[in-house]
Amino acid sequence: MSDSASAFVSFLDRHDDAAWAAIVSELTPSMHEVDRRATRIWFAFHPVKLHRALAASADPEETAKRLILKGSYRLTDQIDTSAEFLYGHRYWPEVRRQVAEHAGRGSEAPLSDQIKEVAGRIAAKVKADTSFLTGITAVGFGTLQQVGLELFSQPAGKGSYGRTWNKTPDQIVADRAKDDGQGIFGFLKTVDKEFSVRFNEQTPGSSFKVVNMQDVTTAAAEDKGDHSNLDSRCRPGEGPIPVECRTAACGTCWVGVLSPTEKISPPNDREINRWVYFGYEGFTGESDSPIRLACQMKAYGNVTIVIPPWNGQLGKLDRKEKSASAGAGEIN
Repeated sequence: MSDSASAFVSFLDRHDDAAWAAIVSELTPSMHEVDRRATRIWFAFHPVKLHRALAASADPEETAKRLILKGSYRLTDQIDTSAEFLYGHRYWPEVRRQVAEHAGRGSEAPLSDQIKEVAGRIAAKVKADTSFLTGITAVGFGTLQQVGLELFSQPAGKGSYGRTWNKTPDQIVADRAKDDGQGIFGFLKTVDKEFSVRFNEQTPGSSFKVVNMQDVTTAAAEDKGDHSNLDSRCRPGEGPIPVECRTAACGTCWVGVLSPTEKISPPNDREINRWVYFGYEGFTGESDSPIRLACQMKAYGNVTIVIPPWNGQLGKLDRKEKSASAGAGEIN
């Protein structure tokens, strides 16, 4: 690794989850609406603090057990697939190439400016609007930080990279806002209205029905398909969302919400408290959070979600840091 590349990697690694949250917030106006919430969701699904905890551990497997990590929690195992739910993922091979080349040149300009610069360069290369590239380029930099330049610099593997989405970004946004029709006498229906929850937006048929004001995990359990072949955390016949308790106690059912939050119940006090307990609070918000516990989330319209590939209790990392600071005499 060249000196400039090494310096850039060191610069990049100075950014923690709070820094990334601020950067994503700054970049949001530059993103097309199709990827605004999706970008926030990606950084919540792949937090720097988890990467650092595992990298610094003398026994990563023991650390994973302490944090009760389940599923595929290492970003190194999913470099080319972790951002499939972003529209901009279709440009991922070029994003990976351009971000790696940029890292090799080195820079310590504000990271948000660098992301905009590289996104513009990629947009010109692939002949697409820069707004489609801003979010996925930020994801590229975030991925590089966690997997390292040597691995990230390798060519992207083979994949569909969004080619299964035969819709424009505006059409995708419009579809997220639509509700299922209720039939010719739908205006007479009240509590018995039925809607759809899409859990793998880019794959046709990946949805299940939810009754008006039903919580999403209960509705998901009516999908009797075997999803365990795609996610080992799912039990056969219990739907595509991993779930263990349905009382917000386990955190297994956390999801990202891509569709408008006006169609779901707002977070209740218990859920907000559990965000902190599980360590998911970095990209949440009390009224418009893209990160939710599906067992606490009731739907009254069509909902589009993303199911993360892992779950755990990252709040233990925060509590350990606070305990260490208190022991050192620092004010919390």
